[in-house]
Amino acid sequence: MTAKRTSTQPRLLVVNDDLQYGKWLSYHLGVFCPDSSVITHNHKEFEHWCDTDAGHECDIVLITAFFGSSPEDPKAKGLEILRRLRGRTIFPAVIMVAEEGNELTAVRALQLGAVDYLPKRLLTPERLNTSVRLAVRRIEKRVQRKITTTPHVTVALASDETTRNQNAAVDRPGAGSEPY
Repeated sequence: MTAKRTSTQPRLLVVNDDLQYGKWLSYHLGVFCPDSSVITHNHKEFEHWCDTDAGHECDIVLITAFFGSSPEDPKAKGLEILRRLRGRTIFPAVIMVAEEGNELTAVRALQLGAVDYLPKRLLTPERLNTSVRLAVRRIEKRVQRKITTTPHVTVALASDETTRNQNAAVDRPGAGSEPY
């Protein structure tokens, strides 16, 4: 197995009640993102985290949960967790690892904002790595969008572009009066 380093070192939160599986996830996340912090919570600790944390302490949340046989299934705790996270001011990138589930619950999880939905029985280190890289890319794109849509940054970027165009016109003889 080859581990690829990501350009951004995310802060990861793993939510899992199975101690051995949590160790497996944490180990592989540590291999893929060696400079990242990986925090592990069980579901009860995660509930407390949701109530007290503003969301600044993690970039990616990886949650192992039951999804049941349909989105309306009372065992579909994974969808409840996603709805709860989605209602927060800061919505981290969420990777769902489904204990049970099917295509309907996968689609619903993605509609609710999950970056990825991975059936636990099919999860491999390579799939986990791919999912984390996808989440990191989504975070980077979100940051880039915020930078380009922030008014003072947009004005500064536009000002830099205008300055470059004016300097280019001065450097070319006769370019100031001709359209290019």
